[in-house]
Amino acid sequence: MKLTANFVLLACFLSLLGCSNLYYIANLGWHQGDITFHSVPVKKVLDDPKQGPDVGEKIRFIQEVKRYGEERIGLRKTSCYSTFYEHQGPILYVVTACEKDRLEAYHWNFPVIGTVTYKGFFSKRDALREQRELEKKGYDTYLRPAGAYSTLGYLRDPIFSSFMKWDVGSLANLILHEMTHSTCYFKGNTDFNEQMATFIGNQGSILFLSEKYGLGSPEVLQAIQSQHDDLLFSRWVDQACEQLSEFYERKISKEEKLERRKEVFRSLQEKFKTIKPLFQTDTYETFDEKPLNNAILLGHRQYYQSLEMFETTYQILGQDLKKVLALMEGIHTSGKEPFVYLDHWVKARRNMASFLE
Repeated sequence: MKLTANFVLLACFLSLLGCSNLYYIANLGWHQGDITFHSVPVKKVLDDPKQGPDVGEKIRFIQEVKRYGEERIGLRKTSCYSTFYEHQGPILYVVTACEKDRLEAYHWNFPVIGTVTYKGFFSKRDALREQRELEKKGYDTYLRPAGAYSTLGYLRDPIFSSFMKWDVGSLANLILHEMTHSTCYFKGNTDFNEQMATFIGNQGSILFLSEKYGLGSPEVLQAIQSQHDDLLFSRWVDQACEQLSEFYERKISKEEKLERRKEVFRSLQEKFKTIKPLFQTDTYETFDEKPLNNAILLGHRQYYQSLEMFETTYQILGQDLKKVLALMEGIHTSGKEPFVYLDHWVKARRNMASFLE
C-alpha cells in the first residue's frame, strides 16, 4: 500500500515533466519506493533483541526531539521518523553548479517544489554523471554527500540507520532542520529555505539540549560552539562572495576572469586561515585545504548567508522560536519575497526601538 502510494505520486510528477526529466524522476521514485517498502516500524526495531541498546536509545532520542519540535517550536506534526531504514553509505548525493565568470547558480525546475539550485541522487554514479555533464557545459560544480533529506511531509521520512552514528547535538539539529522544511517551505527559494532551517536547527537544538541535559552540560556547550562556528563561517562566506562578485564585475574578458580568479580564490583561502583559530569545533578544520570554485562557495552560502538576520529576528521576538516560525509562516502566506520581507521587518523594528530610546 505504501509503495503504491509512492508510485501514484511519481505518476503525477511524470505527467508534469518533460522527457529530459523522466529518467531522473523515475530513478528517484524507484529508490524512494524501495526505501518506503523496506522501512520497518520503529517498534519492531526497539523490540528486536539483536539491536544493541544504543540503537534504541537513539531512536527514542529522535522521537523526543520530534515531540519537542512539534510542541515547543510549532513545527508540523507528521508521521516522519516512525519507521527505520537500514542502509550503507551516504543517504543522498547532492550536485550544484554555477557559472564560472559570475556568481549565478544553475537551477532546475520541478513541480511541487518549484525552482531549485540543487539536484539530489541516491546513486553516486548518477551524481558523478550529472556533474560531468554540467562541467562539459562549462559550469563550476560541487558534489557532496547529504546526511538526510525531507520529502516536505508528502511521504513518511524514516530514521536512517546512519543516524545512529551521530552525536546527540548534531542529531537534534538534523531532525529539527528537516522538520522545518516540512513545516514552512518557500517554493522556488532554496537559499531562504535552507538558511531558515539551519537557524531553527541550530537554535532549536540548543534549547532542547538545555532542557534535557542542563545549561552547563557538554552537549549544550558543543551545540553553542557549533552555532558560533556557523555564524563565523557565515560572515566569511558573505565577504568572500562579495569580493568575488566585485572581481567578476570588472570590465575584462571572460578568459581573463577565468585566469585571474585563481588568485582571488587563493586570497580567500589565505583570509580563511586567519580566522581558523577562532573556530571552536573542527567542522571547518580542512576547508582551506580544498580547492575553491563558484559552486562550492554558493553551495555553502546557501546554508549560512543570512544566519545573523535570523538571529536578530530571534532576539527581537524575545528569543521565542515559536514566534519566529509564526513570522516565517506569515511571510509565506503574504506571497512576498522572503529575504526582502524579513530585511524590511528587521529594519522597521530596529528603527522603532531607536525611536523609543
